[in-house]
Amino acid sequence: MSRRTSLSFLAMLSVFTCLYAGESFAQNARTGTASDGNYITVPSGSVNDWVIHVSPRDMGFEEPGSEGDNALLKFECYVVQINQYTWQVVARYKLRPWSNRDGIWHSGTANYLLVHK
Repeated sequence: MSRRTSLSFLAMLSVFTCLYAGESFAQNARTGTASDGNYITVPSGSVNDWVIHVSPRDMGFEEPGSEGDNALLKFECYVVQINQYTWQVVARYKLRPWSNRDGIWHSGTANYLLVHK
């Protein structure tokens, strides 16, 4: 009986620990969207105290009736550290709207997630 009780107690303790850890993680995270060239500043501390992840949100556009000649050539989505408190977002794509022309760079948008270390 005592072994079963201690296992139940450990199981409940594990569940509460996971729930509490998830709540504290959410409090130490920030999310948002940023356009190409925007700056993201850390809420506290420096960039060394945070981890950032960016992912493409809007890259390219639809041109109805002209799909045969369009080409999405490349997209870039990353951040560049500007100083000890700020990153700059690079979110852009190169689109070739006509089959006989070079591609043109356009600004896009990105999602970001900041997590405190």
